[in-house]
Amino acid sequence: MARSTTTRSNKADKHDDAPIRSENETKQHSAIVISLCNQKGGAGKTTTAAALGAIYAERGLKVLLVDSDPQANLSLQFGIDYVTDNLLGTISDLYLLKDNSDQVAVKTQVKGIDIIPASVHAAEVELALPTRIGADLLLGTALKLYKERYDMIILDSPPNLGKFVINVLNASDYFLIPVEGSWGLRSVDVVLRLVAENTRIYNLKTQFLGMFITMGDRTRLTQVLREEAAQRFENKFLKTEIRRSTMAREAAAMGTPVPLYATDSTLAADYRALADEISRRISLKIK
Repeated sequence: MARSTTTRSNKADKHDDAPIRSENETKQHSAIVISLCNQKGGAGKTTTAAALGAIYAERGLKVLLVDSDPQANLSLQFGIDYVTDNLLGTISDLYLLKDNSDQVAVKTQVKGIDIIPASVHAAEVELALPTRIGADLLLGTALKLYKERYDMIILDSPPNLGKFVINVLNASDYFLIPVEGSWGLRSVDVVLRLVAENTRIYNLKTQFLGMFITMGDRTRLTQVLREEAAQRFENKFLKTEIRRSTMAREAAAMGTPVPLYATDSTLAADYRALADEISRRISLKIK
């Protein structure tokens, strides 16, 4: 696909495909914020964020993706490269609450999707965050203006439990945990404890939307994971499972989300089913 044009994102125009919220609808528009977190790398956070963004945009929502991982893999999946592109800013500007922090979103090659890109320099910013006042709430503060411009904001996070992950969780209405392998369930427990502590301290309303299996297959190991997840997490264990497929790496290498790179693949079908299940769980209906 053609490379993106990294121009400044304007406020979203009104359109006929805006989401219908069945609860707590107010006169002032505010995006739904969903994040993907897991301290374990390779669980599919970034691939899922890109896929969900593409699917919801395809269905008419104005979507903002936020890349909070200094590796910048989500940005690269949409053809945005801080090294070669002339960017107005990156995620670092939001964490530093710079004057331009509400102007750094850039358009992608996918209609309906803008992204706040990341760069390797964000790692330095994260190291300095503990010295800043309100360090755990900086991202949520910076996103307030963006919430007025979009229907949905999807946050990607690095594979750890550092300050960026805490900010991502605290800025979210809902969070999802993708799990791959038996060890993955341990990371779910750790993230849940972290969220519980922060919601108590900061009086937040961040909700656990659920966990789901990625890279699923027919092995005994995956079956044991399914059984244990269903027993431990009950209704928080999503029914949708993302099957193992080489398409994920191919799509990432081509700088294109899975649903657009391999539209008719089983992997794309899995992600569309996941988007459907998420919509049901948050009572989101699209005209």
